[in-house]
Amino acid sequence: MNSPFIKITIILCALVLAGCEKKAEEQQVDYPERTHNDEKATLVLTQHQLEHIEFAVEAAEIKTVTTPLSLPGRVALNERTTAHITARVMGRVEKVHRVVGDRMKKGEALVELFSQEFLAMQSEFVQAEERLKRMTAEQPEYGTTKAIYESSHNKLQTLGLTNAETDQLADTHAPFALLPVRAPFDGTLLSGEVRLGEFVEVGREFFTIANLQKLWVIADVFEHDLPLIHEGLAGEVLVTPYPTEKFPATLTTIYDMVDEKSRTVKTRFEVDNRAGKLKPEMFATVNVEAKFGGSSLKISSLAVMSNNSAAFVFVAVNDTTFEQRAIKIGFETKAYTEVLEGLASGERVVTKGTFYLKSEMAKETFVEEE
Repeated sequence: MNSPFIKITIILCALVLAGCEKKAEEQQVDYPERTHNDEKATLVLTQHQLEHIEFAVEAAEIKTVTTPLSLPGRVALNERTTAHITARVMGRVEKVHRVVGDRMKKGEALVELFSQEFLAMQSEFVQAEERLKRMTAEQPEYGTTKAIYESSHNKLQTLGLTNAETDQLADTHAPFALLPVRAPFDGTLLSGEVRLGEFVEVGREFFTIANLQKLWVIADVFEHDLPLIHEGLAGEVLVTPYPTEKFPATLTTIYDMVDEKSRTVKTRFEVDNRAGKLKPEMFATVNVEAKFGGSSLKISSLAVMSNNSAAFVFVAVNDTTFEQRAIKIGFETKAYTEVLEGLASGERVVTKGTFYLKSEMAKETFVEEE
């Protein structure tokens, strides 16, 4: 009696197993495109996935690109047009013509000194000039006399007398009572103090004068941005008091030391200030458009992924197939990354949807390993 029952049970089990196999085959047919190959690291997506995930691709190109840099800095004096005006002889201040803040023209007198030393130098010059006039070039002492004359003449010019004044002294033999201390160039008196009647020694500083028509901006560059800049690079200086104005500047010097705390390098820009709006010690920002990598292969930085410190991208083989490709990168910015190895010009890389592809690739790998 058990035999018919056993036969019926076996038949029912066979029918159930056949149904399960058929259902599994139907499920497999629904997604025939999706595959993963470990050797080629390739992922094929279904049409359903492509319709629900937003992708964007860009071609790798050989080109030169620029990247904007904003460098913090401060306005500084142009040290090449800054001078300390000092006393060149001992004397007493008899006249004070200018004070701090005054603008000067080259040759204008700031102060005048009475100096016995200055009077003695004039007397020496007059005597040397008279002696030289009485001699001829054929006389044996002519060379020595001429050298003494030129030395005394040069001493007076070193003190600040002009050629016209030494000529006048030679013609009249009337010494100047006071020695004028003059501005060496057009500029502004920035600091210093001198009092009427004050006795001064040699080297006593009267004023600091600076020509403010061309200033420097000392700006900081992070060490990782050094490959982007070079001497001669053009920039624009911005300062808070004039937010809508841009002052053209040129990078003239890249300093040789890295600040150990900020990891920055000082740079020096020269900026035109004929309008007089920039003031030394103002905070400033220098904006530059820097080029990097020359003419080399570059891709959008959005395409670059990392895994254990190694960089890779997803290359679009076609509309549904994406290959994970290891690359070697060079210099990188927020916008672009230079590719040294792993890609060819014209290959398309995924710039949007990369995280989805990375997760799907990891999921496929995990399933296969199980």
